Amino acid sequence: MKVRKDFGKSPESIFYEFGPFRVDARERLVSRDGARVPLTPKVFDTLLVFLENAGRILTKEELMQRVWPDTVVEESNLARSVSTLRKSLGQERDEQQYIETIPWRGYRFVAEIKEVRDQSGTIDSLAVLPLINEGTDPAVEYLADGITESLIHNLSRVSGLKVMSRHSVFQYKQRPEVETVGRDLGVRAVLTGRIKLVDNVVLVSVELVDCSDNSHLWGAQYNRELSDILTMQEAIAQQIAELLKPNLTGADKQRLSLSPTENPAAYQLFLKGRYFWNKLTIEGIQKGLGFFKQAIAEDPRFALAYAGLLDCYTYINVPVEARKAAAKALELNPTLGEVHASLGFFKFLYDWDFSGAETELRKAIELSPNYAQARHWYAIYLANMGRGDEAIDQATRARELDPLSVLMNQTAGNVFMLVRDYDGAVDALLTTLELDPHFAAAHSVLGCVYALKGEYEGALARFERARELAGGHPAIDARIKALEGWVYAIWGK
Repeated sequence: MKVRKDFGKSPESIFYEFGPFRVDARERLVSRDGARVPLTPKVFDTLLVFLENAGRILTKEELMQRVWPDTVVEESNLARSVSTLRKSLGQERDEQQYIETIPWRGYRFVAEIKEVRDQSGTIDSLAVLPLINEGTDPAVEYLADGITESLIHNLSRVSGLKVMSRHSVFQYKQRPEVETVGRDLGVRAVLTGRIKLVDNVVLVSVELVDCSDNSHLWGAQYNRELSDILTMQEAIAQQIAELLKPNLTGADKQRLSLSPTENPAAYQLFLKGRYFWNKLTIEGIQKGLGFFKQAIAEDPRFALAYAGLLDCYTYINVPVEARKAAAKALELNPTLGEVHASLGFFKFLYDWDFSGAETELRKAIELSPNYAQARHWYAIYLANMGRGDEAIDQATRARELDPLSVLMNQTAGNVFMLVRDYDGAVDALLTTLELDPHFAAAHSVLGCVYALKGEYEGALARFERARELAGGHPAIDARIKALEGWVYAIWGK
């Protein structure tokens, strides 16, 4: 591995400018006269291929291979992406302002493009990969996962630093090449690390790597007592933040210095609770609930442990206890964005307090701008309030922060369907099924979208696939029959 001597400089950023548009290829952002233009991931990929090959005829086969590598897709997927892109750029069907259709062959990007390269920017996006457990003790897994999650949480507090969410980075426990992670997640740097527990001493080594050339930017080793893991992970986050952002603001420093608890035993119980909660099974939620309660018994002022209770009670549908946990968490620490997000969605779902829900969700994003869950819940709220453009923007940003999340992609599909952007919904739901072909809910929602587009046979095929994947569950089977009845009704049969 190469060692970079010019740390603090990022690899060059590439911007494309045409008409009123500016495209940031690295950060995957499109703006028009300074205002953000939300694009789904596959539509952005389509645009990027056009920009990289401007003026050249691209065959449909070449485009599909570039946009959907290693995936067999129908030509209709490409047609939908191009159609959606044209609408996003404001190009009418019969115009050739940006994208020209070449009959029987493919497409060509015809607008004049200015390419701008910037080599002076700092590294402003990061993925923290799961720590590798080097020992033989499987119980250390909760430590490895917990420290990883805490580093993500702490670093996401730094303003101007995009930190990928837990769900997306935990897809990489098998350790692919750093360049692959950078390309998949759209980040400039990756933090990797290893952990080992020896006679109650935690040994952690971490390394910061540039995704563009696999060069070593920074590394350190830490040896701490198990009871001292809180200060260790705070030290790691502080050092990385100061390296990436030499001019940290006072607010950033204050957020980084906040300690969730002074009780090491309570913190270890909290880590165990999060470890089981993240399994997202009924058994895991119940175990997590028990550990969060134990953590609170050790430290009754541990706000994050109450936030854990809130998540558990919401998941198992115990709203009274969820409300109590939320109130206690915010009483102890009103700066927890995650709690404001959960409480906002709770108010929307259970209380129908729409004004209160939006206040909490906006507060969550203000406090934790990298928290994808908050943006995805806010997108659902906005879509149901009829605020389509805002909903699409939040759903798109949630997917950017957590691009490998089945939930974020499926929720984006729901949002696009609610605002009647059916091509966007199809794109998001097909992406979901690329990540998990056995996700019955995505097949079901995709069936609804196809029905709304008038593609009735495709809708029925998706409903049938959802029924197969549900394994004959009576309640799900009844819902699917109702949806099939709806399709036949609007089909005129």
